[in-house]
Amino acid sequence: MSELERIVKDLHHVAIVVASIDEARKTYIDLLGFEAGDVEHVADQDVDVLVCFAGKQRVELVQPASPESPVSKFLAKRGGGLHHLAYRVDDLEDALARLAAAGVRLIDTAPRPGAHGTRIAFVHPSATGGVLTELVQEPE
Repeated sequence: MSELERIVKDLHHVAIVVASIDEARKTYIDLLGFEAGDVEHVADQDVDVLVCFAGKQRVELVQPASPESPVSKFLAKRGGGLHHLAYRVDDLEDALARLAAAGVRLIDTAPRPGAHGTRIAFVHPSATGGVLTELVQEPE
């Protein structure tokens, strides 16, 4: 069993980069019928996020909040679409320490603030088969 399998509890969300949350609402909410809350600004990543639900499955629509946002660069280079998969963990510091000890390449070596009071950290895509992976710890 790999280190990631022992750390991950379940899929937290799928993140999709969009140029405009307002335009994306037409597809995800109006057409597909997802339920959604309010848009939240995540200052640490300079993005606006709309959390949508298809049943119990969570999809986050992520829009860059400025041209300096790392997501702006992603959007300019690749266009909109799948950005990352996020997995729930119980203890983010422990997860990062265990992954680092196993030699897994990390983008973040310490937790940072995420949407809705979560704490997050990213694992480099080179360590996860080319998929940007986010680890999420829910607030207590």
